[in-house]
Order: sequence, then C-alpha cells, then structure tokens
Amino acid sequence: MAEIQPFRAVRYNPDVAGDVSLNVCPPFDVITPQLQQELYARSKYNIVRLELARRGLTMDPYDSAAETAQNWMNSGALKHEEAPSIYVTEEEFEYQGQTLLRRGFVAAVRLEDYDQKVILPHEGTRSEWVADRVKLMGAAQSNYSPLLSIFRDDLRSSVGNLVRAIAGGEPTAVFTPPDMPQLRLWRVSDPGTIGVLQEALKDSEVFIADGHHRYEAALRYRGSVRAEREVEHDESINFRIMMLVSFDEPGLITRGYHRLIESATDAEFAGIVSSVEKSCDLEEWLPSDGLSTTEQIEEFSVALGEREGDEVVFGLFAKEPGKFHIARMTSPPPAENALENSEYSQLHTHILSSVISEEREEAVISPHHDAGLIARQIESGEARMTFIMRPVPLDEFVSIVTRGWRLPAKATNFYPKPPAGAVIQRFGDEL
Repeated sequence: MAEIQPFRAVRYNPDVAGDVSLNVCPPFDVITPQLQQELYARSKYNIVRLELARRGLTMDPYDSAAETAQNWMNSGALKHEEAPSIYVTEEEFEYQGQTLLRRGFVAAVRLEDYDQKVILPHEGTRSEWVADRVKLMGAAQSNYSPLLSIFRDDLRSSVGNLVRAIAGGEPTAVFTPPDMPQLRLWRVSDPGTIGVLQEALKDSEVFIADGHHRYEAALRYRGSVRAEREVEHDESINFRIMMLVSFDEPGLITRGYHRLIESATDAEFAGIVSSVEKSCDLEEWLPSDGLSTTEQIEEFSVALGEREGDEVVFGLFAKEPGKFHIARMTSPPPAENALENSEYSQLHTHILSSVISEEREEAVISPHHDAGLIARQIESGEARMTFIMRPVPLDEFVSIVTRGWRLPAKATNFYPKPPAGAVIQRFGDEL
C-alpha cells in the first residue's frame, strides 16, 4: 500500500557551510520568535532562514527563502547527492532522566489522499498554517523538514533489524545541535537494501505522527500543479519526505500539547472559568520551592501523570494569578468511541466550545508544548491562563487513527521532532 522510494537529497556541505550541527533547526511550527533569533545568530547557514519563511524578516518571505536557498546551492553550501538514497537515522536524547535512542529512516513516500486509507491522519489542521506551507513549497520548490510517521513492522521485525544493522556502522553525518537531540545519519543507496525496506512496508499503513499541516500542504500544492499541467507519475511533487519509525521503537515518546488562552475578552475568560468550575472538581497543586515558573510548569506536567481508564483530568495554570489546579471532570459526558473519550475532545467539546465560537477559536486558543513560552506569555500578560494537557496514550492514538477519526488540532506531541535541514527534498522531474 505505502510506496517508499529513495531520493536525491540536498545536504549541507561542511567545507562551505561549516559545522552542520549549527545549521539544523526544529520544524516551523515549534519555533518561537525568541528561538528564531537565536537560530539566526547561531549560523548564517541555519535552515531557519528557509524553513520559517512565514515569520521571515523581509517583505516577501517566501521568495526570500527561495533566493537564499538558490544562493546556497550556487555557493556549494548545499549540494545534491549523486544517487537516490534513503537515510537511516538514530536520535539520542534525554527524557525524564533517561538517555533514549529512537531509530528509523528518512525516505520519500508517495502522497495519497486520505480516503485511500494508506496515509492516516489523526488530528485537525489550521488553514493558515497549511496555506503558509503551500506558499513556501511553491516559491522554494523544496521541503526542508521530514514529517514524523509511524508504521507497523512485521512479526520478524524485518525493518527494525535492518535499521539496527545499518546503524552499527560508521555514520555518514552526525548532528549535535546545542538544544536538540543528537542525530546520526547513514546514507543507503544500495538497491538491494532499499528493496528489503520497500517489500517489508508495501502492505503497511503510514500514520502521521507529526506534520499534518505539511502533509496537507503537499496534497494541496500537488493539486494546484495538476490543475495547470499534467504531472508525471514519478515527479518529486508526488512524494513527501518522512522519517519513518516503528510503533515498536522504544524511543517513541508522546507529550502533552497545552492550550494557552490568549486573546480572550473578559466575558470569554469568565465564561471559560465558569465552564471549568461547573464541570470539574478543582484541587490546588503546590510546586516545589525555588523553581522558576518554567520549571513549575514542567514539574506540574509530570505530576499530572498518565491517563487511567476513562478519567478526564487536565491542569490549570493562572486561573488565579500564579496558582496551579488539577481539574477532574465530575461526570464526563458519555463517549461512544475513543475519539469522543479523548481528554482533548472532552475539553474542546464540553468546556471550551460552549463559550468560544468556532470563528473565535484560533484567536483565543493557542496550542503550545514549550513550558518556557507558556511561562513568558502568562507572566507578560499576553495570555490569561493555560490548560496543561496530558499525553494521548499510544493505544488511544492507534484506536483513533486506524478508524480515520481526527483529534482537535495539535493534540499529540511526539518527541523528538525530526529536525529541518539534515536532508532536504528538492523538486524536479524525478526523485
């Protein structure tokens, strides 16, 4: 079902671009304005200049990104690979006091409309973000960051065993960015090895873990090109680069995606608080002494624990200035399926939507995972309160996505996110 192909990636040339570790960045939707400036200062070749055209520093950010990318190609800072390849990956990172590894591989995956049940989404999207990615693809003719997608390996763990064997050799490139997981990359161009991967995954579904906006942008961009001309079967715009990770991989981590209440009117804010108080029992939670607000939020996120059974629990910060509360829905409305039963669906459907209209939702409710950003927004007064959310359990995720249902936008936060800039997909007549 899923078509996995090697591709001629564009990669940084360290002889011109210097330390490649300084040139990668997170995907566009998790880069705060503060981090953007730090990345700009880190290296004149940092990929943030291309990946985050939406918040570019010029009047025409998309064309500016395209021009910058072409200048880097002309100077040799970026170079096309000689042969189509896939890239085995190994990410090393710290999580809750443990050092974890997550292995997978980056390849080009043929775009499929969702109704084909080959590429499966699990959450909604915001039209503004999709449109932004379409504009960047049109101007730059490139994709700078792979999606994170999950697949089911066979009973013999054929893909996992092959990936581990390849990762035992000398890596092609190593990235050690200051504030991101270490990434080791092995380039594989041998047709026989690639064929084993293709055969093992030909009947597999691919589940989008992170990158719904970028995938839908790829579908929309392909559609716009098809409306103007005939698109050949193997043209690169028919594919999207993805980092593919097995469900069985021990380093596959999910975290909560929190909800900041930002541009709410006094009436809207009072309505949200009233809705919470009517629906939930509230218990004040006290952080440890001596922690910064960021550290308090991180400690609170861990203290909320993992979901048990059908309970509906989330955290509140700044319902009252500086205070944390644990909110437990006293009588969650009956849920007919896993989607309705999700804590994210319960929050949006039964607490927020009764106060915030659909037209106002994007302005008022802002999803964020970064505790530091949340702390700054609350302390500066730019946000009034935040809902601290627990991770969607992996079995709940599977139950929802395999049925074609969708959670609210930004409900899952798989960690870590594949970096932008390690391998780049450039459009052309073929992969």
